[in-house]
Amino acid sequence: MKIVIIYLLLSTTSAVVVGQEVVKPDNSQKNDRDKYLHEYTAQEQGKSKEDNDLTRRIRLEIVKDKNLSIYAKNIKVITMNGQVTLKGPVRSSEEVRTIMLKAQTIAGTSSVLNQMEIAPKIKK
Repeated sequence: MKIVIIYLLLSTTSAVVVGQEVVKPDNSQKNDRDKYLHEYTAQEQGKSKEDNDLTRRIRLEIVKDKNLSIYAKNIKVITMNGQVTLKGPVRSSEEVRTIMLKAQTIAGTSSVLNQMEIAPKIKK
């Protein structure tokens, strides 16, 4: 049951209403950029049991935090050889600190790389 709920949370797409227009988040350009800058992408997630376990535990802590935005809950958590990379947009520096603390508590302070960025405010 928990796996199904987590899957549903992670697989839902989010949209933001701006005026009368629905704007869906689109990170396609950044995803393409990362492929060519030799940065880790989600497809390069480590295959070891340890890497998968770290990613799973960090993701669970992020998703269950009701104070985090949808942006923050959808960041990429990529673990390779015990090194965790967090990337993607969040809404505030407070979300960056919260996510970093969660990841560092699980993986260790020196094992977490912050590549998150604060998304610009949506104009109304």
